[in-house]
Amino acid sequence: MNEEKRMVDTFEVKHTIHIGDKEVLFCEDNTNADYPYMVCNCTWDNPLGVDQFFEAKASTDYLEMMTEFTDRIQAQLEAVKEERDKITVPLQPFISEQCNPNDYGVSIENKVVVIRPERLRPEYRTADKQLVLATGGFGAHANSRGRAVYTVNIYSGKESRWNREDILGIIKPEHLPYWAKERLKQIQIEMQAKQKKHEQVR
Repeated sequence: MNEEKRMVDTFEVKHTIHIGDKEVLFCEDNTNADYPYMVCNCTWDNPLGVDQFFEAKASTDYLEMMTEFTDRIQAQLEAVKEERDKITVPLQPFISEQCNPNDYGVSIENKVVVIRPERLRPEYRTADKQLVLATGGFGAHANSRGRAVYTVNIYSGKESRWNREDILGIIKPEHLPYWAKERLKQIQIEMQAKQKKHEQVR
């Protein structure tokens, strides 16, 4: 059975590599005599999670566009390396032995949980990306039919949505690193202040 072709307007996606916060695409349109080759970037950082294509560049020269494609990939690699160099905590990933299992009969709301490494992109399978505070969502409740778990990343403070099956488990207290304990206190203070402000507005 033929797989459905991925298209960007009239261009068919021929090669794609996702590194860091962008996907780089090499596309062809054999019906376009003026610009048969195109390179563009893609992200899904929007409320609907749909493809957003940008920074498109087209040419008649295959080698020119393939060079553009590889240059963008290299730029993404360098950006990820620079990002990693700035991380100030140990990167060793957390493993299942450091967690209480993801028991669907137990609520994980307001618990520090670990994201499964395989649910993260290979370049992001590090401790700073795994450790999150579950703040809500139907998937955070015990015996829930819902899947959504809303989280705050302990290291970066970034809010994200995961599914319950993405959770490896609740981190065991003895394996919660010192840096995480300190950042967790700050996150909880900020959450309490936000909640208090919200109640005052109501």
